[in-house]
Amino acid sequence: MLSEVLTFNLFHFGLIFARMSGAFIVMPGISAQFVSTRIRLLFALMLAFILVPAVSDKFPPFPIHPTELLMILGGEILIGFFFGILMAIMLNAMTILGTIVAFVAALSNAFSFDAVSQAQGSILSTFFVNLALVAIFITDLHHLMLGAVIDSYTLFTPGQLPPIGDFAEFISRTVAGSFKIGVQLAAPFFLLSFGFQLAMGLISRLNPQFQIYFVAMPAQIMVTLLMLMFTISGIIMVFLEYYQQNLIRFMEP
Repeated sequence: MLSEVLTFNLFHFGLIFARMSGAFIVMPGISAQFVSTRIRLLFALMLAFILVPAVSDKFPPFPIHPTELLMILGGEILIGFFFGILMAIMLNAMTILGTIVAFVAALSNAFSFDAVSQAQGSILSTFFVNLALVAIFITDLHHLMLGAVIDSYTLFTPGQLPPIGDFAEFISRTVAGSFKIGVQLAAPFFLLSFGFQLAMGLISRLNPQFQIYFVAMPAQIMVTLLMLMFTISGIIMVFLEYYQQNLIRFMEP
């Protein structure tokens, strides 16, 4: 009897660990390259140990054939990866915003190394992504990130094949929504760029001998940074609201 209980609980523990590990592979912040792999695995093990008594009633019996066990484990990893990639896609709204602002500020060729993604990007994109990530952890939205993965057991029952078609459709909608919110947050900078370029064009027409390029470049950077100074708090608040609303939809009512 004792051996059956231990086997049953270890099976549940392994399935929960598989789903958590799949999420932590790409989840923003936790999946950063500077976070040790051992720490991520230890965090997933701790969550799996805590969740075993809470979600054990949702698990199927231990499969007889090894192929069934591998399919169940693969499905759990895929579900966790699905939630992690959704959170990463939503954070990419700040990358889109930073790319647009860098283009408006004539800083699109100014690159910096992003310690989170371990890749180079425009300096403003790196700034916005890191600022949004810090804001997520400061406002405890990472609790909602973990809660969404935990409450996924009410949406996707372990042992059943995940709906691949629904996953693909929802990811495409999330990509579209992330791009939309990124462009909307950049709307003030679009208007600023239009007005600034119009003013420079008028000056160039009125005074053709004026060296417009040497004046426009530093002025464009200064005006864009000034606009950023007045709008940065509102941008972060709108992004956090967007991020929170998209996470709440996965929470158990």
